[in-house]
Amino acid sequence: MRAPALRLATLLALVVGSTAFADEPSPALGVDGTAFILQIGDGHALRGAELVGAELTLDDDTTIRIDGVRTDPLDASGEVLLHRLSVRVGDGVWENPCEAAPDGTREALPIPGQWDAGGRYRADPARFAISCTGGAQAKCVRSGYRPWKQAADGTALAPLYEACVRMIRADYCGDGTPATRDGTLIDIYDRHGIQASANDPGLQFEAGWSPEGAVCVAHTRIADELDLGALAQRCPRLRDALGTRCDEARAVSLGALVFNGSR
Repeated sequence: MRAPALRLATLLALVVGSTAFADEPSPALGVDGTAFILQIGDGHALRGAELVGAELTLDDDTTIRIDGVRTDPLDASGEVLLHRLSVRVGDGVWENPCEAAPDGTREALPIPGQWDAGGRYRADPARFAISCTGGAQAKCVRSGYRPWKQAADGTALAPLYEACVRMIRADYCGDGTPATRDGTLIDIYDRHGIQASANDPGLQFEAGWSPEGAVCVAHTRIADELDLGALAQRCPRLRDALGTRCDEARAVSLGALVFNGSR
């Protein structure tokens, strides 16, 4: 059986973990951006690549090992770190829990905050999650929607991050139900200078997105998965904002923070 890829590709809240530094009193594990930080009791902290080789125990008793850390090649700022992880799946057996992302990476990154039981993102500094690079959370962070930061115009990015995750998953109703397929090409953009539209004539405006899901939908991403008629039934709040009743201007008026195009 494969390692539990879904658990790391979606969400895993982390708490204080046991590590190779077990002789130190009460090591405290946290994150700064996408870097793991381990406070080891005497005011000293280990960060990022200094933790390669460490074993961390998650709150569901899964043990992960940090096998490598590198700067994300997509990030010119050098701020985002990608982690090659292994999960212990048997006596002495370690496996990479991440499926390959579209760019071929099988790495992961920690993201500050957590998703609550109601499916909403909360910027909780005491909690964080791990997402594989094929997961929606990691894709949004790598696209520039970093929930711990602000855009150049001063806009907090946490709501855009949450809206981006809804968009990546085609979670139109905002109830956690996806309506897309892995590998589907979309054009992501916003009005805060994070992502600009590719202006690809083959990708038509699909929807505007808020933290609660889509605010209006011009066409669904994959019609044979979910068409506009079925979407109106599934999500009554969108009934008057579908098809020709939705364009980018309408989406803006309805509070959209990010937008996307698709075929």
